[in-house]
Amino acid sequence: MSVASLRVGQSVWQELTDHIFQPDRDEHGGALLCGVAVDEAGKRRLLARRFVPATDGQDYIPGVRGYRQLTAKFIRHTILMAREDGLVCLLVHGHGVGERVAFSDTDLASHERGYPSLVDIAGQSVGALVLASHAVAGDIWNTDGTRDSLDITTVVGPNIISLTPEPLTNTLPARAEDDRQVRMLGTAGQRMLRQSRIGVVGAGGAGMLAIEMLARLGVGELVVIDPDKVELTNLNRLPGALRRDAAAAFTHPDRPKWIRQLGRRLSRYKVSLATRLARRAGQGTSVTTFNTNVTAPKAASALTGCDYILLAADSATARHLVNVIAHQYLIPVVQVGTKVNVHPTDGLGRVFSVVRPITPDSGCMSCAGLIDRTKLALEALPDQQRADADYGTGEHAPSVITLNGVAVSGALTHLMLAMTGLRLATHDDFVLHDARVGTTALTEPYRNPTCTVCGPAGVTGFGDLRPLPLPRK
Repeated sequence: MSVASLRVGQSVWQELTDHIFQPDRDEHGGALLCGVAVDEAGKRRLLARRFVPATDGQDYIPGVRGYRQLTAKFIRHTILMAREDGLVCLLVHGHGVGERVAFSDTDLASHERGYPSLVDIAGQSVGALVLASHAVAGDIWNTDGTRDSLDITTVVGPNIISLTPEPLTNTLPARAEDDRQVRMLGTAGQRMLRQSRIGVVGAGGAGMLAIEMLARLGVGELVVIDPDKVELTNLNRLPGALRRDAAAAFTHPDRPKWIRQLGRRLSRYKVSLATRLARRAGQGTSVTTFNTNVTAPKAASALTGCDYILLAADSATARHLVNVIAHQYLIPVVQVGTKVNVHPTDGLGRVFSVVRPITPDSGCMSCAGLIDRTKLALEALPDQQRADADYGTGEHAPSVITLNGVAVSGALTHLMLAMTGLRLATHDDFVLHDARVGTTALTEPYRNPTCTVCGPAGVTGFGDLRPLPLPRK
C-alpha cells in the first residue's frame, strides 16, 4: 500500500472537528471533499476544499454491523457532489481521544464491501478518514485498484499542526550545531525544519537574507526562484555577494557600453549566489534553483510542492501567482517588503518594513488590494510591448539592508514558530514597522466573500484540478 498526505485549512478543520467531537462524546460523521496535487516523486497530496456534515438520525444512523453508519443516500449525494468538480470524497468519523487511531475491523470490512462500487460511481478515488483528538488515519481507494494510506495530515493556520496515525519517533540524529535552537524549538521542532521544503521567490536584498537565515536554521531544502544577475548596485545589500559576482571590473558605469554588456554576461545569477550562501552555512541544506521568472512552468510547479513560501519579489505577476498557489494548494506564505518614500522637494518621508502572512483563511493579497491590475496586465505583455509602454524604465526605488533585515527577521520568526507549532496568536495580522517613528502597527486582513481566489467560488483546495495563472506560450 502506498502513502498519500492530506492538507486542511484551519477553518475547514475547525468545522470538521467541531462536528465530529461534539460535547455528547457520541460518534458523528460527515464527508471531506478534496482536491489533488501530485509531487515530482508521484506522491499524492489531498487538499481539503469543504466539509459536509452528516445530520445525526438522518444521514448518520445506527449501524447494521457497526455502531453507526452513514446512509447510502448521504454517501451517494456527497460523492456526486465531489464528482462535479473532480474532487475526492473522504467519508469521516471519529474514534474518541488520544494520539493513536486506526480503522476497526468492522470499518475495514465495510470498505472492502462498498468502496469498489463507490469508486465506480465517483469515477475517481474515494476514501475514509478516522479521527482521534490528536491523530488521523486514512484509507484511500483508487480507480486502478490500488489503495493509499495517509502518512500525515497537516492543518494550515496560524500554527502548522501535523497529525499522524500514531506518534512519530525521532529518527534524525542529534547534531551539535542544533543545540541552541533545540533548547527553544525542541527536537520535534528541529526535525520539522530539517524535513521541510521552503520556497523563496526573489533572491534580492530581502530574499538573500532569508536564504542565509533559513539555511542556518537547518531547513532541509530551499527552492529559490529569481531571473536576475548580481549587479554592482546590489553589493551593499546582498549577503555573501562579492565584486566579482557582479563582474565589477566590467560593469562599472565608467566603462564603455560594450564592456558593460560583456560584464553583464559574465556576472553571476543570484540563484547561484544563493546556492553558495546556503552551502557555506554548513547545515546540509540542499538548494534547487530556477534562474527564471516565477511564472515559468517548472518554477511554479516546484513551488506547489513546498511546505512554506517566502515571497520577496514585488512584481504584480509574482504576487498574483503566489497568492493563487497559497490558496489553491493550501501552502502558507509570508510576504516581505520595504518602502522608502522620497519626495522631490520635501525629502525623506515614511520608511517602513512589512510582513504579511497568507494562509487559506487569512491574508489574501487580492482582497487586500496588493495586486495592481494595471501592472499585472503590463507585465504579461511581451518585452517589446512593455518597452513601448515605458513600463519598468523609471528610477529604482531606494533599498537598504537594515530595512530588509527588519522585514525578513519578522517573517522568518513567524515562519519558524508557525512550522514548529509554537505561535500563541490565534490569527495572522499584517505587520507594518515604521522605522522613523519606531512604531509597529497590526492590521487584520480584509476578506472579500466574492473573491475569485479565496472566496467560496474561488480556487481554494483545488490543487492540480485547476490551472495556474501562467502566461500563454
